[in-house]
Amino acid sequence: MNLKYLLIILLAGELSSQKISGKILTEKKEPVSDARIGISNEDVGDITDKDGKYAIDISAIEQNKMLKVDVNGYEPFEIRLSDFAALENHSIFLKEKITNIKEVNVIPKKYVSRNFGTKNSKRAYCGYNSEDVNKLFREYAIKIKNNKRLKIKNINVELASFMLEQPVVLIFDVQNSVSEFPGKSLVNETLKLTVSNESIKDNRISLDVSDKNIWLNEDFFVSVRVSEDFKGKMYFGGNIFAFSKNTYYRNYFGEWKKFSVGEPSVNVDVIIEK
Repeated sequence: MNLKYLLIILLAGELSSQKISGKILTEKKEPVSDARIGISNEDVGDITDKDGKYAIDISAIEQNKMLKVDVNGYEPFEIRLSDFAALENHSIFLKEKITNIKEVNVIPKKYVSRNFGTKNSKRAYCGYNSEDVNKLFREYAIKIKNNKRLKIKNINVELASFMLEQPVVLIFDVQNSVSEFPGKSLVNETLKLTVSNESIKDNRISLDVSDKNIWLNEDFFVSVRVSEDFKGKMYFGGNIFAFSKNTYYRNYFGEWKKFSVGEPSVNVDVIIEK
């Protein structure tokens, strides 16, 4: 091929490729790690590293779409993609969310301990493999039906198998139900847990959230995802071919989807009104 035409093809490829990169920081200019940045209802985005850095390829995305950053404990950030791409500096500064705590009249009631969700860990159902990049940024969720007042004490994940090359951060969330899918977060901070091969006992991962005061009296979802630097394999157990159960999933801020063939082994320990 003529060198001249080869250069033209290479330049055309560079021009058609549009990437944006920057950092996600607090107002104090501190990096926000494991923050998701993406395009609303699109499987396009990134998760920030320990320095708050991200990079997104927006070549195939319509410019009128909305770019979004949503981190528990901070005000959501949203801007039209065309406006954001036109900025010289693509660093994003998140404003800390101020939570007004309402006065609650506590009426003594009897509570009992219960566990909701799925515990089966005998067979691998879904999970993460650092060699499968397409699923590395996937978030899984289960739905828990509820109409009583309860408090979440622990969020648990039952593993069928795992082999981690380095410690990994798991990020959990509790969300309300909107049109039968996960909606807004019901917690005021990011729920994180760092685990290693040595720290996982009896194939169970458990995050103690008893000090987070997560009180609910409605249907809710519990979700889990991994940090962007995940290395190794981690497979959740689950109820396979349990057609009365649903698995909910999305990539970045893509649209939530579900398939009705079972449920991953995610469960919660709670205290609930009798």
